[in-house]
Amino acid sequence: MLLNNLTTGRLRFRPLEYSDAPLLRSFFENDEAVRYLFIKDPLEVYLEAWLIRAQGRYRKRGDGLYALEDKETGAFIGQCGLIWQQVDGKEELEIGYHLMPGHWGKGYATEAAIACREFAFRKKLAPRLISLIHPDNVRSQAVARRNGMSLLKESTFNNIPVLVFGVYAPE
Repeated sequence: MLLNNLTTGRLRFRPLEYSDAPLLRSFFENDEAVRYLFIKDPLEVYLEAWLIRAQGRYRKRGDGLYALEDKETGAFIGQCGLIWQQVDGKEELEIGYHLMPGHWGKGYATEAAIACREFAFRKKLAPRLISLIHPDNVRSQAVARRNGMSLLKESTFNNIPVLVFGVYAPE
């Protein structure tokens, strides 16, 4: 798996497991946390599909969102990872991140996103990385900018308006 056991100063990445369902449930039940995810299915359906999709991605290409844990306490901080997406007919490698609101404003999203960027460029996974962000999600836009990204364009992804932020690999 691509990011398995990746660490930062404070965080550890690990694959999401079916046993994480209670942790993910608390995330998906938090209206503030999922405000920009546009969940339409009932929670049970969405939660199961999320875990099935994560496991499928890990098996197929190793990409996907990984659980983020505090290295000292083991606390679930949220999710972050590298995900191959189809954007405007082109395959792009996205840095995605979703944190529990109790961990917002502490630099965790930026720390995890930078680790993903550095890993992807070190492994030469793609010449450019993107983050797909809802136009109203100013917190995620700030994380993208701190990760060296700039706004590339406006688009739609899964029928949702998004801003496409990106950063190119250093030469």
